[in-house]
Order: sequence, then structure tokens, then C-alpha cells
Amino acid sequence: MRDLGAFVLFAVLSFLLANVAALTVFIWLRDTLLWETTVEEVFHKTSFVVSMQIVWEVLWFLFIYFTVTRKYRQTFLLAIRWAWGPAGRLHYLLAGAGLALGAQMLFSVFPSEKQLPIERLFSSPESAYLLAVFGICVAPFAEELVFRGFFYPVFERLWGFVAAVVITALLFAFVHMPQLSGGWLEILAIFGVGLAFSYCRGKTGSLVPPYLMHLAYNASLFVWLYIATDRFRSLGNL
Repeated sequence: MRDLGAFVLFAVLSFLLANVAALTVFIWLRDTLLWETTVEEVFHKTSFVVSMQIVWEVLWFLFIYFTVTRKYRQTFLLAIRWAWGPAGRLHYLLAGAGLALGAQMLFSVFPSEKQLPIERLFSSPESAYLLAVFGICVAPFAEELVFRGFFYPVFERLWGFVAAVVITALLFAFVHMPQLSGGWLEILAIFGVGLAFSYCRGKTGSLVPPYLMHLAYNASLFVWLYIATDRFRSLGNL
């Protein structure tokens, strides 16, 4: 538990560091390229938000990597249980796509009455492509590493399978709450998705299956959005 507490403290401090680093790069580029964007405006720009998030998640990775390899002298991939599960890769990819389809059907029947914070980031086709690259190539691995690779084994060892599944799913939903503020159905849905990922981690004993599910889930959502908005060209019509 000490390692988890240290990680939470590190995550808070590194969040501030990531913001400062991204803001410093922005100010340098603004002064060099003579941009007119103000510091206040940049915090709402997709490029800044994604850059900050990438820096933050790289710091997550480094913390976990050095904790595992330096403090505990373990092989990183073995420690996070990076191994194939009992079923083939296609099973997990299809499961993730199925979760995404279910979520989209739910949101179609019960659409949100207000614009969610994450929706404001989809301000242009360019921003949508940037978010898609981040959401498919970076976020699934970083989030699975933290919640199912680092947190889950500790909770399971302390309190058992069910508690580990529920707690990691709650933490997973909590981290996504700022993006979904005001959308309680969306928050409930991401909690359900987190339950599925954590359940898969516990039953297979491996991080790869929930990672593949997460990858397919995010990719399916972006593919749906790409098609529904005519290649991200009519985002305002959603």
C-alpha cells in the first residue's frame, strides 16, 4: 500500500509538473512563432491538453517502471503480468468492441442534455485526429498499466478478487470524471467498462487481455465518431 500511496502523491505532483512543462513549451513556441493565443486560452486547446496528458502518463510509466525494476528487482513485463490470456487475441478485441457498441446504444437512447468537457476538445477535424491517436495509441496502455497492472494486484492480495475489481473500476471512473463532468450516465458507463476490464484482469491473471479490450473499446468509439461525423468534418452536428 505504501507504493500505491507514493504513486498517488507522485501523480498529483507530476500533474503539476506536466502542466508546467507543456505550458513552458507553448510559451516558447508562441514567442518564437508569434502566436496570438493567450495563456488562458491554451488550457482549452486540444493540442495542449493532449501534450500535457502524454507527459503525465510518461511520468506514470517511469514511476512504475523504476519501482518494479529498481526497488523490487523484478523484470518489468513479468511484474505487470504482461502475458497472453487463456483465449486468443481476437476474443478480447471483440469483447472491447462489444462494450463500445453497448455504450453507444445506451447513449443513443439516453443522450446527454449538456455538453461534456471532453466534447469541447473535439473542436476541429485536426483535434479529433489528435485525440484519436492519443486515445488509441497511448491511453489504453498507460491506464491499464496503472489500474490493472499496478493497483489491481495489491488490492487483490489485500482484499480479494471482488474488492479488487470494484475498487479499480471506481478509481478508473474517478480519473475520467473531469472529462465527463455532468454526465452521470457516462460516468456510470465508464465504471461498468472498468468493471469489465478489471474482471478480465482477475480471471485471466494477465494485463494483456484488458489492454486489448481497452484498445478495441477506444478504437471502436473513434471509428464510430469518424463515420458519424463524415471523417470528423461535421463534429458540431452531434
